[in-house]
Amino acid sequence: MSPLGGPSSTEEAKASAFLRQGSLAAIAGSLVALGGPVVLLALTGSRWAGLSRSSSSAYTAESLLVVAGAVLLLFALLLYRRAFVHLKHVDPRLRPVALLCLIGSAGAIVLVAVGAVVASGPSGLTGCLGGHPTHLLGCLRSRDPTAGYLSIAGFWLLWAGAAGVAAGLIISGRHFGRSAMTAGGIVYMVLAAELVEPFAALVVPLALTAYAVGAAPVVAVAGATLVYLGARSGLRRDG
Repeated sequence: MSPLGGPSSTEEAKASAFLRQGSLAAIAGSLVALGGPVVLLALTGSRWAGLSRSSSSAYTAESLLVVAGAVLLLFALLLYRRAFVHLKHVDPRLRPVALLCLIGSAGAIVLVAVGAVVASGPSGLTGCLGGHPTHLLGCLRSRDPTAGYLSIAGFWLLWAGAAGVAAGLIISGRHFGRSAMTAGGIVYMVLAAELVEPFAALVVPLALTAYAVGAAPVVAVAGATLVYLGARSGLRRDG
């Protein structure tokens, strides 16, 4: 840690602020993009909700949730990157992490664009889901090969950024001496591993894929919450 009040300390303070903001945006994005469709899917299966899984209103609602959540997650990724850019002046290990976040931002933009275009169609983005989130990629690829392949490319770019965020949070947590932030980075690593499963399901059947996708919102919110708690506690004061 640098002496308090010095240039490096100022960079660390800015990084801590961006980490707090990024974690809040990540919580909101996770709840909207990942949790929203799961809740809506449950509501469409209940009689009292008055919604049908095949209704256009359900498709539109889920499509808007996915796109809006993706925009929030893109914002979170950009905020995390800003934090790592400030902190890399103090800890050079974060230089490649900042680059991965930039790559991930490009992937998120691609996914948001594809999602917005497909959502404007008659069946909506989640018309491909058919009640099973793990079918989305295969459905997109069969209905619109261009959208399908762009989604796959965008996902892997975003995944690289997510892996960079996870590594950056672990490094930042150790730098600040905040175990909660480090734990949040580890949880993000678990989330990144979970999100690979839908792609693996395109090649081999995986019985746990649906459960992993369903648990993703909980894991994402838990990781972002740990990051927020670690960043909120402020800089470690030596001596």
